[in-house]
Amino acid sequence: MVIFEPTISLGLIDVSSWQDQVFSMSNHGLVLGHLFAQSVQNVDILADFQKSWKNFIQSGQVWALGIGFVLGYMFRTFTSS
Repeated sequence: MVIFEPTISLGLIDVSSWQDQVFSMSNHGLVLGHLFAQSVQNVDILADFQKSWKNFIQSGQVWALGIGFVLGYMFRTFTSS
């Protein structure tokens, strides 16, 4: 986080301190730009979703989800007034 603290001398703002702050911010921005830069190739959302769904079914996670819903509903009915 960059905090701007201008130096005031004789009622005037010292421009040199602002230049240092702006340079510091621009360097920080360049580093973040390289950090978030990505190369995305061949995006197929439907194929990725189908692959994930197929894995969800084949791994048996759908059964865990169903059992969790049933047990959660039963727990809720027993604990509600």
